[in-house]
Amino acid sequence: MKVLVIQIKMIGDVLASTVICETIKKNRPDAEVHYMIQKNTLAVVENNPYIDKVVFFDPKTHQGFLNLYRLGRTLKQEHYDTIIDVYGKWQSIIPAYFSGAKNRIGHYKTYNRFFYTHNVHSDSQCHGAANAYRLLLAKTALGKEVDVIYPKIHLTDDEIQKAQKEVKTHLNPEQPILMISILGSAKNKSLPDKNMAETLDFIAQNKDAQLLFNYIPNQLEEVKAIYDLCLPETQAKINLPFYAKSLRDFLALLSQCDGLIGNEGGATNMAKALSIPTFTIFSPWIRKKSWDAMEDDIRYFSVHLNDYYPEIYNEEHPKKLKKKTAELYQKLTISLFKDKLIRFLQRI
Repeated sequence: MKVLVIQIKMIGDVLASTVICETIKKNRPDAEVHYMIQKNTLAVVENNPYIDKVVFFDPKTHQGFLNLYRLGRTLKQEHYDTIIDVYGKWQSIIPAYFSGAKNRIGHYKTYNRFFYTHNVHSDSQCHGAANAYRLLLAKTALGKEVDVIYPKIHLTDDEIQKAQKEVKTHLNPEQPILMISILGSAKNKSLPDKNMAETLDFIAQNKDAQLLFNYIPNQLEEVKAIYDLCLPETQAKINLPFYAKSLRDFLALLSQCDGLIGNEGGATNMAKALSIPTFTIFSPWIRKKSWDAMEDDIRYFSVHLNDYYPEIYNEEHPKKLKKKTAELYQKLTISLFKDKLIRFLQRI
């Protein structure tokens, strides 16, 4: 059995879809599993024992029907038995179709149903949950029930030791370390600056911990704007200059933290994949049920505006309120979830 799993982007999605690779390998140890991703997401799948080969999708090279067709012909040379298209857009549908794979599995949509041999209807079984949907794809490929598993990140001993050394150099390893997911992947997935600063002040007042920010150099101005809104005593607990220089370095550093707090996104998923406790603040327009896997209010906590103002949503999908995100975010203040955050901090 030779399988190609396609999940072109984003980092959180690429990490999430590794459960398909792991499930197939555990059920069919003889299977050869390849994984198609973009190069900038490689860090979350490096050293994964359930992936035999990574295939890169280049959005510049693989652009337009002709180039996607050529990619499909290249895939045909690999003689895949099964292709699992998690991404489900034309960039993956076209090469999957022309790969010649006997089994092509994807998410049912009216425009793509003729391109797959197996169309998965996720909502009726998964209710929008991202992890359940991926396990359903694996189940369809294997033709049998599968165990519930969650994504894992696999670090090397050298990476862990390097991170431990960095922590000893820049921090006090005897004192709790909290990673803050300070920015979301977009403005409409980021708690407003004032609300985030108030949340950081609350954390500093209720936990004697060192705070690190997850950011990259070109985000420093945005991060500094939040830092400047914090109280001086909060700023004293934030080690702003210390940040990971690469995504793989960030993963190793995150593995040395006692918890992660902040905006929902890739960092939250990475923390869970490293078994690091998380407190996740969802954007008002993101459907919490899709990405709240493992939430138990013991190690993994999350909050969403819908938890406090269900009447705003009226049982509609949160995405319908996407245009009102800025307005809705103003309601998501620390006063709503401070008790829950205290419970999380007490467990660190």
